[in-house]
Amino acid sequence: MNKLILLFLFLIAFNVSKGQVNALTEDGRQVILFNNGTWKYHNDSTLNKKNHADSIKINPVKFSKSTSSTFLAKSNTVNIGVFIDPDKWTLKTHNENESNPEYRFSLKSGDGYAMLETEKTPIGLDVMRNIALINAQKAAIDAKITTQEYRIVNNKKILFLEMSGTIQGIKFKYMGYYFSNEKGTTQLLSYTTEAMYNEANKELETFLNGLVVID
Repeated sequence: MNKLILLFLFLIAFNVSKGQVNALTEDGRQVILFNNGTWKYHNDSTLNKKNHADSIKINPVKFSKSTSSTFLAKSNTVNIGVFIDPDKWTLKTHNENESNPEYRFSLKSGDGYAMLETEKTPIGLDVMRNIALINAQKAAIDAKITTQEYRIVNNKKILFLEMSGTIQGIKFKYMGYYFSNEKGTTQLLSYTTEAMYNEANKELETFLNGLVVID
C-alpha cells in the first residue's frame, strides 16, 4: 500500500526543468506549457485564449497555521517552511541520491502522508494547476480535480487543489497547496486512500495550513 501511495505522489509531482510540455485541458483542448511560467493553446486563435484560472474563485476564509504546529521544517531551496505538529507527524529528509521531495511526512495515527516539493524556477499558479492535473493523469488515467480555489494562507495567496484518481483498483484522494514567488515554486502535497479520506481529512488540511513564507 505505501509503495502505491508513494508512486502516485511521485508521478503527480511536476518538474519544471524540462522546457515546454504539451498537454490537454479538462475540456480536451491542447495547450503548450513553458518553464518560464507562461502557456498558450496549441491552436492560438482568439477563441482559445481564455485562461481557465480566471474562473477559480478566492475562498473568503483566512487560513492560518495551528497553534499546535510548533516544529518548522525549512526548505533549503526556496524561502518556504512548513510548521508541523510533532505529536502527530513524523518527517524525514530526501535520500542522498535525490533532491526532491525535500521532506516526506507521515501521520502517526493512520494512513495520511505528505511531501514538500520545491523548484528554483518561478511558475504561474494557472500553469501549475494544469501541470498538476496532467501529471496526476499519468499516474491515474481517471484523475480529476474535484475542488479548486485560491486561499489566503498565513497572509499569502495559495492555489488549493483537491484531486481523486484510481491506481491498480485503489482510489486515492489528494490535497495540495501550490505557491510561487521570485525565489521559486513550492508544492505541499497531502494524500491518502479514499477509504481513509474522511478520517484523515481534517489532519491533512491542518497540516497544509502550516505552509509559511520565511521573509
